[in-house]
Amino acid sequence: MIMYTVFENNDFTGKKLVPFSTHEGSGLSGFDRKLAAACPNSEVLKGLAIRGNDCQNQQDAVRQTVEAWLAEF
Repeated sequence: MIMYTVFENNDFTGKKLVPFSTHEGSGLSGFDRKLAAACPNSEVLKGLAIRGNDCQNQQDAVRQTVEAWLAEF
């Protein structure tokens, strides 16, 4: 919730925003859409959500996933 306050109380006009998170089953939980609504004059790029458990137990696979995601930009 704190991030919603940050986005609502600051001007991100013309900025590219890239949502990412760790989770245990909720994915981005629609945060990408909520971010776009909160910052209508910015560009929300493709987000990434990775299971926290995978971050701990499958570090090499997660690293490859993140690197591939970053290469898209």
